[in-house]
Amino acid sequence: MSTMTPLRAHAWIAELAHADTDGVLLRPSAEGIAALHQLGRVAWITQLGAALDLPAPPARWRLADASLAALTPAQRGALLHADRPLLPHVREETRDADGSLLLRLRVPLDLVHFDGHFPAAPVLPGMLQLGWALALAAPRLGTAAECREFEALKFQHLLRPGDDVLLHLRWDAARGKLHFAYRWGDQAYSSGRLLLEHAHG
Repeated sequence: MSTMTPLRAHAWIAELAHADTDGVLLRPSAEGIAALHQLGRVAWITQLGAALDLPAPPARWRLADASLAALTPAQRGALLHADRPLLPHVREETRDADGSLLLRLRVPLDLVHFDGHFPAAPVLPGMLQLGWALALAAPRLGTAAECREFEALKFQHLLRPGDDVLLHLRWDAARGKLHFAYRWGDQAYSSGRLLLEHAHG
């Protein structure tokens, strides 16, 4: 029997693309993502690893955010060996008539920051949300990636692995302030204004 067979049938897994001592590449099911929220990555992987019949633990685990079915073997191998993400996945972006941006984001399941915040209850850090706003605005709005001061910060709900969220960015060049707001439907996650060091031309 294949070493992948017990894992492939696990309720936490929607797709299993690779499983051996080199590593495991999978896409979690909705039930699996809920378990990831409750357990954290280490405990989640430990429980799944118990279903593998391998001579040694896998060298790495990679959790995909999108379907793996259409990927070539080379693409799956690259995904398995890629560094874990530091930034969100940008799924869509639109620009309003006033120049503001609306970005549809997915919080990566495999985001490296979840290891420390918090290992047993992964939550997207508030300071990282500010950093993402700066990093995503800079190449699109021509703003600086450095911030001098925060204003009117509100953190209302937690962002978790696999969450979809809309990020609204508006640059007030006259005041040197970047307005940001993370929302999804009627749910407000965080918002505020960032006073930037300077703006690029």
